[in-house]
Amino acid sequence: MDRSLLTIVYDNRLYDKSLKSGWGFSCFIEHSNKKILFDTGNDSEKLTFNLKNLEIKSEDLDAIVLSHNHWDHTGGLQAVLGKNKDCKLYFGKSYPASFQEKIKSQRLNFILVEDMRSITEGIFVGPEMGGFGPREISLTVQTDKGLVIITGCAHPGILKMVRAIKKELNKDIYLVLGGFHLEFSLGLNTIVKGLKKIGVKRAAPCHCTGERAISLFEEKFGKDFIKVGGGLKLEI
Repeated sequence: MDRSLLTIVYDNRLYDKSLKSGWGFSCFIEHSNKKILFDTGNDSEKLTFNLKNLEIKSEDLDAIVLSHNHWDHTGGLQAVLGKNKDCKLYFGKSYPASFQEKIKSQRLNFILVEDMRSITEGIFVGPEMGGFGPREISLTVQTDKGLVIITGCAHPGILKMVRAIKKELNKDIYLVLGGFHLEFSLGLNTIVKGLKKIGVKRAAPCHCTGERAISLFEEKFGKDFIKVGGGLKLEI
C-alpha cells in the first residue's frame, strides 16, 4: 500500500510559525496518488496563505470534503472551489438546500454523503451521524498501520463515530486526528478509556477538543499522543 501523508493546513495552534492560525480546521491528505482537502478553516485569506506556504495547489485537488455545516470548517471554501473542474465536493446529505443550490449555481461537482462510501482507493467518507449539534461526516484512510480517522468537530461524539467506523470497516485503528469537541465534556476519562479499549493506537486531538481534554489524551496516550498545529506533517 502507498504511503499516506497528512498535513495540517489550518488549526487554532501553529506547529509551523510561518503559517497563520485561526479558529477552524483543515487537513490535506495525500494517499494512492490522490490529493484531498478535508475542511477549509474559517477564513479564505488565511487558508490561501497557508496552502501557498505549504506548496499545496488548489488546482491539484481531487476532492474536497466538508465535515459539517459550521463556519469554522466551511469559511475558506470559496478559496479552493472551481480551481479544478474535475474536483469533487463531498458533504453531508443534511446540508441545507440553500447551500446545495449555491454549489449547483457554480456548476461544481458535488456528492451528498449519507452512508459510508469510498471516494477513492483506501479513502472513505461518512457515515453522516447526528447527536448534539449538526450532523457530521468524517474521513477515513486505510493504511498499512491501520485506519486513520479524521474528524472536524465530532459533534455526534468522538467515541460514537469511531465505534461506527470500526464496525463498518472491521479494521484496527491506528490514529484518530482532529477536533473532538470535548471542551465542556464531563466524561473525559470514560471517552479516553473507551477509545483505548476499542484499540485506538494513537491520538492527535486539536481544534475544538479543549485544553483539559488534550492534556488528558497526552497523559493517557503518552508516546502515542501527537501534538497538533498548523503545518504539522505526518507520514504513515
